[in-house]
Amino acid sequence: MKPKEASEKTADSSIPTPLTLLCQLLFKSYLPRRATQSSLHTTHLPPRGVVAATFPQNINYNLMKYYVPSLTRSTIASVSLYLLLIFTTAPDATATESVEKQMLDVFPPSVATVGKDKQGRTSISLDYTPSTSIWAEGLDEKQVFHAQIQHEQDENNSFTLRIGKGGQVYSLRGPFGESVPPSCTGKGPSRSPWNDEVWQFVTVCSRYNGTNALKRSGIVPEIALEALTDLPYKSTFFIHNSGAYIPDSQSIQNLYCPMFAASPTKDQRAYRSLTWGLVPQVRTIHRSPILYYNQVRDIGNGIIELSWVVHNFSTRDDIVFDFLNAPWGGTRHTSLPHHAISLPDNTLKPRSSFFTPEKPGGTVSLRKTGGWKIASESEDNDSSSLALVFGRDKHLEEEQAKAKRGEPYCQRGGGMLRDFLAHYPQLYDSIWKDWKTRPENSFRNYDVIEMIPNMTLRPGESIWYRSFLVVNQHDKANSIAQSLVDDIDYGLVEFSRSDTPRVPVYLADSKVVENPPAGTEPATYLFARPVPGSHPVFLMEDTATGQEIISTDLYRFVPSEPLTLGIPQEYPNSEYYNTASGYSLDKNHCRWKRLLGFGLTEKPKENKSRLLSKVLPENIFPTPDTTHLDLWSAASK
Repeated sequence: MKPKEASEKTADSSIPTPLTLLCQLLFKSYLPRRATQSSLHTTHLPPRGVVAATFPQNINYNLMKYYVPSLTRSTIASVSLYLLLIFTTAPDATATESVEKQMLDVFPPSVATVGKDKQGRTSISLDYTPSTSIWAEGLDEKQVFHAQIQHEQDENNSFTLRIGKGGQVYSLRGPFGESVPPSCTGKGPSRSPWNDEVWQFVTVCSRYNGTNALKRSGIVPEIALEALTDLPYKSTFFIHNSGAYIPDSQSIQNLYCPMFAASPTKDQRAYRSLTWGLVPQVRTIHRSPILYYNQVRDIGNGIIELSWVVHNFSTRDDIVFDFLNAPWGGTRHTSLPHHAISLPDNTLKPRSSFFTPEKPGGTVSLRKTGGWKIASESEDNDSSSLALVFGRDKHLEEEQAKAKRGEPYCQRGGGMLRDFLAHYPQLYDSIWKDWKTRPENSFRNYDVIEMIPNMTLRPGESIWYRSFLVVNQHDKANSIAQSLVDDIDYGLVEFSRSDTPRVPVYLADSKVVENPPAGTEPATYLFARPVPGSHPVFLMEDTATGQEIISTDLYRFVPSEPLTLGIPQEYPNSEYYNTASGYSLDKNHCRWKRLLGFGLTEKPKENKSRLLSKVLPENIFPTPDTTHLDLWSAASK
């Protein structure tokens, strides 16, 4: 699948760059009047920072070839010097901006649209300002804030959405107030600040997820189970698209998923980011091989499009993520206490009619719903509401047919919805009886929504998923949500080597640089996206020494220790557990700086491809080992 929509920060197209003014002046002087308009055709002026990369695309080279000989030599020399100065000293000119846009251009094009008269006004800001939302005691919203998308239209469908440092949606304010729970979880109010009760994607590796997974695979000696349970490291294996839980010792204030790239789209109506998903337990026996590409788009009329591309870069064939949440999220009960789920005939029934009182946290098949649910301030038809559109397994039969034919597929069976009020009825019948009047940040004020798509993410694969939120009055939100059900989409996504851009890696003074001196040749090239047979390559810094390295091992500067679990060799998964290490993410001394690109695990046919160990100095690229891989570069085009 080749994404069509390029990610690009926009510039004010009403302000010409100095280079444009110079060229316009020159060509007006030397070209006949009839050719003036066609000699320099500017579709839109390039953004600041990518002048050199974009400007030549706007020049009619045939006309240039015809008229340039009439210029004097002195003028040509002056122009050449000016161009050189502009290209090498342009303000805010960063190669990284262009590379980030290429890396983030992984999303299939949006299909949901509204008329221009219903689009409203969208603004994106990276500047933090305090919100009026009330969070758990002791939390500082500034620690999580990364970006804000504000939609201004009418009082019923305007909203302010905030994206966290891990790529998660941690705040969504509308006419109903703050809809995201206050993050009151665990033994202390700061145990999980905006890492759990947010809108995010979650991946689970069932095969190695906790001691129950060990028991399911066969009879294991009690001594081995005790050894795993007694470890100071957790064995649960799920990966957040937000960040890690914070231990009660509060040795760290927060640990959000490292963000490698982020940028608004060209139309300034969406924001994209790329993050490394974290196992939320900071002391763990597992390594995360998940990259999350996140996109939040303001469609207009109160419609918010949430899209993800998720890539599994594990080198082990058995690290398969087979239980996914797309998304995991929910709402603040005090803001939106009334819940209903649609039926296949597009009518609504109260949430309670789908689940028994004995099992309020059960699941319902997506095919037994109309494809959306709604949470409202009241039961009135005009009450402020928030709808989640999750679809009805659009490609289920097609995916199952692919599986039977032995073709690549990702969906095994029908999706499920879990939708319930956390701790109901137990705590709501006792200590939280007064929930309507007590402070909204004094309890776990959380209606859980978990969409389970029944998809599989295997090593080396990428999948994508799209869903929607709708902010509006109850009846209008209902109608809009119904119209979006067929726009829910998902599946495998593959990036071909021939169509994927190559991105350069520059070195200067034995360090990776974003803006190299003029004339610097790239040390190597990598693929911008996860093409088949590739593995990501990262730039990281040891914060204890200041040393920067290029590596495939994101745990290079995370303290670890080998474990001795003694699982019998005849046990099916003994090799994984007996070679496991314990990792202490809360003691990391790493700054995960950026993704440099993707290298190939096997030598390609291209003659210009080189091993990274042959083109990068050893002080930057350490000696390869089992986790720090020696990859083949992408041959430059």
